[in-house]
Amino acid sequence: MSRGKAWALRLAGIAVFVLGWEIAGRIFGDALFAPFSAVIAGFPATVRDYHLFAELAGSLRQLLLGYLLGCIVGIVLGIMMGRSALLDGLLQPWVSMMFVTSIASLVPLFIITFGFGLMFRVTIVFMAAVWYVLLVTYHGARSVSPDLLQTARAFESSRLQTFFKVMLPALYPYILVGMRIGLAHAIRAMVIAEMYVIVGFGGVVYNAGVEISTVSLLGALLTIMLVGVALNEALKWFAHRTAPWYSERQQLSN
Repeated sequence: MSRGKAWALRLAGIAVFVLGWEIAGRIFGDALFAPFSAVIAGFPATVRDYHLFAELAGSLRQLLLGYLLGCIVGIVLGIMMGRSALLDGLLQPWVSMMFVTSIASLVPLFIITFGFGLMFRVTIVFMAAVWYVLLVTYHGARSVSPDLLQTARAFESSRLQTFFKVMLPALYPYILVGMRIGLAHAIRAMVIAEMYVIVGFGGVVYNAGVEISTVSLLGALLTIMLVGVALNEALKWFAHRTAPWYSERQQLSN
């Protein structure tokens, strides 16, 4: 599919979504589900009354810190577990348990442990992202073709050369998928954690949610949705810039 056609389909999908939102909003009214036009018209007031962008900027700093830590730990442990039977056996039960544990259920424990400050929110984001990055990277490391590794050994490549020239290109699509999934869960965790303590962007969502009208609430939710899309696109751009082999693979698949 050509890039132009792909963008046309995306724009058509957005137009259908906005139209459906507008129709539903006019049926249910501002108190239940404000129409898109009302949300856009009231957005300047939402930004002013709730200090939306200032709160969002502070929350994003904590989000990126926790997320980057989660990516580093998840990628390193995922590769080590995927290539080491010993580490796989030792860590797999704990990883499986933490993967299925709800982040919301851990919030009270982390509040008691870390308080309401930066460490609490960074830890929540870290815990939300790390397991997805780890597991996807782990499965990628286990699926690297033995033939590729044997070929590298046949050419007397060092372990470092094998990792950067064989393992990393094979793992990169898995790492990127894990990072994108982890990013989505990190954003959700950030909002949930801040709603518990009514600070930052999550505090904006909480305070807007108790208003009679849903205009400000939907405006805040639309903002975080757009931020999530923008961060995801930035991650894709970074992947194409740092890994030419990934760009070539994507072009061939298209």
